Amino acid sequence: MTDVATKPRPGTSLRGFSAPILLVAALVVVPVMLGLLTTSWSTPDDESYVRMAFASVAGATLAIAAVLGLLVDRIIRRATVSTIAIFAVISLVVVPYELGVMSRAADLLLVRLSL
Repeated sequence: MTDVATKPRPGTSLRGFSAPILLVAALVVVPVMLGLLTTSWSTPDDESYVRMAFASVAGATLAIAAVLGLLVDRIIRRATVSTIAIFAVISLVVVPYELGVMSRAADLLLVRLSL
């Protein structure tokens, strides 16, 4: 067997995890789980509002880090230009959206705390 046959193609996996699985986990699964874990199931108080806002910011930060990390990984591994372009477009969509999520979480926290 040749060395080429045993190595995965550049840009196809990140230490055993595929990029689509990492994207779905970082953009959807983990932020939703953080939101569910920090949601106040009774009448929320100030601590609950702060906890929910921090969970929103943590989920957005994770999404930004995952998308940019995958883009940098593809660049370092010298993936094809089309693969790098796809991850760049995903980054250009996700990063501004998640920064907006952080901003809305801060605004909503101030409204809920009546500040």
